[in-house]
Amino acid sequence: MSAMGDERTPVLTGMFERLRGLKGFAADDAGAYVVLVPCCDVHTFGMRFSLDIAFVDASGMVVEVYRRVPPSRRIRCAKARLTLERKASSGAWFEKGESVFVRKP
Repeated sequence: MSAMGDERTPVLTGMFERLRGLKGFAADDAGAYVVLVPCCDVHTFGMRFSLDIAFVDASGMVVEVYRRVPPSRRIRCAKARLTLERKASSGAWFEKGESVFVRKP
C-alpha cells in the first residue's frame, strides 16, 4: 500500500475524534482504515476487536507497524506525526519504510 486517503477514508483531526478513533465508526463504515492527525499514541481500550496500526513520520514514511493489536493495549511512537488504524485483517497493510501520502482536498 503506498497511497492513502480516498473519499471513504476518515481523517480524524479533532481531539475527541482521535480519542475515539475507530470506535467512532461501525467497522464497515470506516472504509479500509482511519487516519489520526496528529497522533503518536494509540490505545485499544474499549475495542471489541484487534487493530492493525501504522505510525507515519512528518516526511510521510511508515516508521512502525503493529498487526493484530488486541483490546486493552497502548502503543506509542515518538517519531510519528500521524497514525493509520483499521480492524485487524490478514490483507495487505502498510509496511515499515514505505512512503505514504495524504491527498488534500
